[in-house]
Amino acid sequence: MWRRSFSSSASATRTLKEKKWDALVIGGGHNGLTAAAYLARGGLTVAVLERRHVIGGAAVTEELIPGFKFSRCSYLQSLLRPSIIRELELTRRGLKLFKATSDVLYTMY
Repeated sequence: MWRRSFSSSASATRTLKEKKWDALVIGGGHNGLTAAAYLARGGLTVAVLERRHVIGGAAVTEELIPGFKFSRCSYLQSLLRPSIIRELELTRRGLKLFKATSDVLYTMY
């Protein structure tokens, strides 16, 4: 169910009820997405439920002011275990980690 959005909560409710899920993950932050990925990799059908318009939790960079991007807490991604990055092939799937410098502490694109 990755990258699926619903135009209304009635549509989302109907879709969620119509399918039998092995697991529901509440919260589409980086920890929830990691858990969901491992569950799906193990052969389970998984739905990730997120209340915000964007997934990623603390790893999200958002344009809060037009023309200015801010990291929520993406510097915490340095705590992501390298084994998770390897096992889930996150680099191949588009993960890009940028090390913070003293000049740019909270910029991640």
